[in-house]
Amino acid sequence: MRTVVAVTNVKGGVGKTTSAVYLAGAVVRSGRGPVLLVDADPQASSAEWLERAPVTGVRLLEAPTARLVTRSMDAGREQIVVVDSPPGDERTVRAILERADSVVIPTRVGGPEPSRVRATLEMLAPGTRRGIVVCAARTGTRDLEETIEGWEAEGEAIWGVVPERVAIAAGADAALSVVGLVHYENVLIHALDHKGRRRRVPAAGS
Repeated sequence: MRTVVAVTNVKGGVGKTTSAVYLAGAVVRSGRGPVLLVDADPQASSAEWLERAPVTGVRLLEAPTARLVTRSMDAGREQIVVVDSPPGDERTVRAILERADSVVIPTRVGGPEPSRVRATLEMLAPGTRRGIVVCAARTGTRDLEETIEGWEAEGEAIWGVVPERVAIAAGADAALSVVGLVHYENVLIHALDHKGRRRRVPAAGS
């Protein structure tokens, strides 16, 4: 059975592409690959990344419109599809979410981030399996703890807390970091949990 994992947030610059690429890499590293990565962002950030630094076992399709992304999500034989969705394109995002089995919502600590996550959550159908991933996190800080506590108080699951150094190391100029892959393997476990159990992932200190 094919599983579609959508990585989405209506706001850009929150670690969405990094999350999508690392999730695809985590699928392969965990032995669940190969995986199809669909880049639905017109900026083609995931595509550019993988063109410069291909990841064995990850197949890429560019699909920057609602029509193309719908077709791409059904293409090929891979059992897991990861979709890097665009910010601000509601039609394309809704087309992705209609077909997604689970939704990963990257965000950061502070600023306008909570309101953008809530706007993303409002686009999801009731009962959609979803989890928040706090990216570029400064572990051990009070701000991070308050962010986690705030989302859990609203009934939202935290699927991952990715340390700041993973974001710093991310990019096509270097191979995917082992630390990053380990963190996103944990996110993947939640995304593929078909029983929909909500489990907190504690902030890692290393």
